[in-house]
Amino acid sequence: MAILDQFGRPLQRVPAAQMLDRQAVPSLGSIRSIQTGHPADGLTPTRLAAILREAETGDATAYLELAEQMEEKDLHYAAVLGVRKRAIRSLEVQVDAGDDTTEAEELADMTRQALISAAVRTSLIDMMDALGKAYSVCEILWEREGAKGLKICGMEHVDPRWFEFDRENGSYLYLRDNAGPQPLRPDSYVIHLAKAKSGLAIRGGLARLAAWAYLFKNYTLKDWAIFLEAYGHPLRLGKYGPTSSQADRLTLLRAARQIGVDMAAIIPKDMDLEVISAASSGSEKLYEGNARYWDEQLSKGILGQVATTDAIAGGHAVGNIHEKVRDDIRDADAEQLAATLQRDVAGALARVNFSGSVALPHISFPPPETVDPKLMLELMEKGPKAGLKITVRQIREVFALREPEKGEEVLTPPAPEPPPVALPVPGDPPPANPPAVERQTAARVADPGPRDSVEALVDELIQGGDLQRTMEGEIGALLEALAGAADMDQVRDILAVFGAGSPGPVADLLTRSTFAARVAGEVGAGIRG
Repeated sequence: MAILDQFGRPLQRVPAAQMLDRQAVPSLGSIRSIQTGHPADGLTPTRLAAILREAETGDATAYLELAEQMEEKDLHYAAVLGVRKRAIRSLEVQVDAGDDTTEAEELADMTRQALISAAVRTSLIDMMDALGKAYSVCEILWEREGAKGLKICGMEHVDPRWFEFDRENGSYLYLRDNAGPQPLRPDSYVIHLAKAKSGLAIRGGLARLAAWAYLFKNYTLKDWAIFLEAYGHPLRLGKYGPTSSQADRLTLLRAARQIGVDMAAIIPKDMDLEVISAASSGSEKLYEGNARYWDEQLSKGILGQVATTDAIAGGHAVGNIHEKVRDDIRDADAEQLAATLQRDVAGALARVNFSGSVALPHISFPPPETVDPKLMLELMEKGPKAGLKITVRQIREVFALREPEKGEEVLTPPAPEPPPVALPVPGDPPPANPPAVERQTAARVADPGPRDSVEALVDELIQGGDLQRTMEGEIGALLEALAGAADMDQVRDILAVFGAGSPGPVADLLTRSTFAARVAGEVGAGIRG
């Protein structure tokens, strides 16, 4: 079975030594010249229609030159087309082997290395030049790689004017030459056709779609510039008498012109020069509105939306909706480019480096995954409680966080605040195990060690409840008295009476117990907990 090229024609193998030389190069006196025309200068509707018809019938030179000038002269067209071209740069190329054979895996690796190299990666913009002009051609630069064969070391963009389509079917592409159209050397070119619509390939470029908008907007800008010059300068009206000579009249005319430029002039005394200011009528808005209208049409035709390029009503919400349309167009462009790379890059590597049939790798530009950070934070909080398992690696990928290095300072959660201590309410029964007792007991359990007789005594009083009961008997009466106080004066009186009395049961208990513990310690009866 014969191998076919990108146009469906039988493909012939070329010796490796011949592929190391370039075929599409300019030369003096050749039809492939670097000099270009400028059909956009003085462009009229009649001339534009003729240029578009010539492109359909086989001579697309003027059309390609017009497309080039449109990018140079119309800032808005250049901006939105540049956005469309460079959208592909935000995607990562993915190359998967065509099958599980060793040859297919090797071919996929060769293709992957070629496409991720800087020389080829930067050529993607040259390939996307087909968006405006309907097609683009890049010549593959080959170099030897030891005994393995050839590898792709780069790609060189070739002027599209050096090629022409077959005049019978409008699909086959030939290299223009003084001797006539020449077939393209096999496995030497990446030919990308970007079809904005179905039909002839040359009619699929966005420049053809934007040409009429460019023409009408250009007329508007010219009229606007003339209007601004006349509107911005007041009318200078010179008056001369019937006896004025020709020289006097020329002097007056020269003075009127100088006032418009230098704002200074001299005239004879018997002549009159009047400056009449132009009245504001608001007609200047017509030119601005018309120019803005055509800019919006260009944005719609190239990006599929206007919200991210033009100031329109609707704000951020409209921009979000239209941004999705842009993603659809970007993904469609990426699919077309991936098919071209699979056919012209992977296919060339397979035919040059493998003798038999090898499954071509699958090339794609998968769109990046987007995650709402707020939604992810909420999912991190509620997901684990509902049984959802989320890995730390996934979280780091979403927020683009790297793994901290050893010894690097990291954020830590703040220490929790201690719970508030509830004061006892007079009349309520004492708790079975007060929080203070629990904390003291837990502290001692967590930090065991040698203790003297006094510490052991305190622990015994607390654990046995003697201290708690004694304090409630003494302080309970005080709390009841304070609860019945009517004002601060009564509170002070109650505290004074309580402090002036003899030592209460608590002080007596502590005094007797401490004395007993000290005596035990002096005679060597210390206690270890």
